[in-house]
Amino acid sequence: MNESLLDKLQKFGLNLYEAKAYAGLLKIGTANAYKISKESGIPRARIYDILESLTKRGLAMVEESSENIRTYTSVPSKVFLENMRKEWEQDYEEVKKDLEALETMEKKQDIYVFTVKGKANITEYCRQLLKEASHHIIISVWDHMYETLLPELSECQDRGCKVLGIGHNIDAPIDGIEKHFGGKIHQMEENMHWFILSADSEKMLYGYSVEADKDAFYTEDKSHIYLMEDYILHDMVINRLAADKGNGDKLALIMEELVCDTKNL
Repeated sequence: MNESLLDKLQKFGLNLYEAKAYAGLLKIGTANAYKISKESGIPRARIYDILESLTKRGLAMVEESSENIRTYTSVPSKVFLENMRKEWEQDYEEVKKDLEALETMEKKQDIYVFTVKGKANITEYCRQLLKEASHHIIISVWDHMYETLLPELSECQDRGCKVLGIGHNIDAPIDGIEKHFGGKIHQMEENMHWFILSADSEKMLYGYSVEADKDAFYTEDKSHIYLMEDYILHDMVINRLAADKGNGDKLALIMEELVCDTKNL
């Protein structure tokens, strides 16, 4: 039996035996407890309890003959999934309302900086910031993360939210994001990519790009946000100056000198 399917069914609230019994019953159609036990691998001593549980949950239907022989039929998967979807949506809305109420019950300390760990969390934080932004986005991003967030960045523009920033190693970024001229001399020691994402100058996430699978940092602190946005805007100014070949060479030399000076401090 498909272990991945059983794991997912358990996320819907079924225990392992219930998941096995329902999957087995879907496969064979109508059957008695013995056949279901054999198909699903559930011990015969447990199968009747499990089938009774499935029946109470509305996942199986039972018919009893005049000879007191019970046969079971699974509820169609479409019915099961639709019921799960409705139940999940109702629970989601109720939990959302309750959690939001908790957030506003008391005045909380201002958020300075906290760490966000894991690719999935960092990506979802970024997507949420992009979805919530109402006026502008300021961003500095490398190619892998740009591609990951492109649908949300485009959606920002479609609803009239201005996108402004700079893209590293990106051939044809969307309007508002300028392609970095390259030739970066000042690199982090581990030479890993980073990102900065500011939403409405009120919320910001910055740190390692998701492909590095390291940490990012969330803040609502105005000083942090100002400094990071200022860095991006200055980078854009330098980028435009460097578009001229002569300027680009001069800027590269100046940066090289400054980097050497910092190493000699």
